[in-house]
Amino acid sequence: MFRRDHGESAGIERSTDAEITISPCQAGTGAMIPLEVLVPRTCSSCGGRGEVWSEHCAHCGGDGQELHTQRLTVAVPRGVTHGDRFSFNVSLARGPRTRVDVRVAVMA
Repeated sequence: MFRRDHGESAGIERSTDAEITISPCQAGTGAMIPLEVLVPRTCSSCGGRGEVWSEHCAHCGGDGQELHTQRLTVAVPRGVTHGDRFSFNVSLARGPRTRVDVRVAVMA
């Protein structure tokens, strides 16, 4: 099974799962595949404090972080098969490093 890790796992605060679907041709030759994942970032309303003027922040639910859709392009190497997995890290300027675990689905 194919597994590739980019970066170290130390310091990762969050993780998310994603799946990409590719054709048999893309699996054989490799491809650049667009992917959207939800990653946390500091809440724009409370600045990460979880409250606004001593009141619970309604925007983030008091967590201090909000989920943001991050658009990426993933390089899928040639020779992957259905069910293979790989992972990489995403860092936003205003958020923790997030590990993205991707599962490959090859269309039949």
